[in-house]
This record gives sequence, structure tokens and C-alpha cells, in this order.
Amino acid sequence: MSRRIDEGSDRMSLKEQYEQLAELERDTTKTRYTTFTAILSISFILPGLALRPEAEGKVVHLPGFHDVTLSQVVFLLGFLFYLFALFHYAWHHRYSHHYRSALKNLEAKLGIKIYRLRVRPQIWRFKFHFDWALHMLALVYGGLTAAYVGIDFLAAALGIIIGAYAARSLLSALEPSEPLEE
Repeated sequence: MSRRIDEGSDRMSLKEQYEQLAELERDTTKTRYTTFTAILSISFILPGLALRPEAEGKVVHLPGFHDVTLSQVVFLLGFLFYLFALFHYAWHHRYSHHYRSALKNLEAKLGIKIYRLRVRPQIWRFKFHFDWALHMLALVYGGLTAAYVGIDFLAAALGIIIGAYAARSLLSALEPSEPLEE
């Protein structure tokens, strides 16, 4: 990332690069949190809807699964939205780390400390990560989902999603790296 920033240094000062990159990092983080919060909210609203009395007992006919209720399907969708929120968070969080790394490199060249002052919260040598709490909550949510919808139905749904994503990833080998940017 820092190499790409340095390539434009003849057209833009380090200070201008820093300001634009800092704005991009802030905007990316803001968008990530806004979208993550919206998806996360949906992931918890769906089980609430699933547990309403009028959703109970309505059978949905799915190939290979008998006696699956609409309530179970909606509850499972809530968990799947939660997993998607985690995927979204992790996907975009990596960009923030790239941007912050480049910002720290620019700060060293400019002789300033803004992003370089950021230190991960810790007690003694034990570090804290926000996403770890999200992963632990995913385990609890997944356990509750398995208990409510059944382990077979949950495993089948996750298997289909993971399999479809893996197949799509394999097909991506036939595509250019960034087809939308060429």
C-alpha cells in the first residue's frame, strides 16, 4: 500500500497524501460500522419474528427436510445474517489496517504522531480485540440456532453456503483479478 502512495508523491505532497488517506480511512470505517450495525440488527430482529406465536407451527416444505417450520427457517436466517455481518466486518476491517499502516508510514516521514499513538487495549501482556467478542457471541448464537432448528438443518444450510462460496471462488480463477476496475 505504501508503495502506491509513494508513486504519486511527485504530484501530491506527503501532507496531501496523508490528509486524503486519513479521510478515506475514516469514511471506510464509518461505512463499515453503519453497514455492520444494520446487518447485525437484522440478524437479531429475525429470531424475534421467528418466535412470535403466529410463526409457530407453519410447515415449510424443503427438499430433504420434513417438518421444518417457518419459524425455524426465519430463526436460521437470523443466524446466517449474523455470520454475514461478521464476514462483512472482517472483510472491510482488513482495509482499515492497510490504510492505517500506510498512514503510520506517512506519519514517520512527516514527523507527526496521530495514528501512531493508537495502542490496542490490554492488561499487562493480554490484548483485547473487539471482533473476538463477536466470534464468541457467534458460538452462542450458533448453539442456540442448532438447538432451535436442529443440527442437521443448520449443518445443511451452512454446507450449502460454504459449498456455493467455494465453488464461486474456484470459478473466480477464470476471471481477471479486479474485473470492475480494468
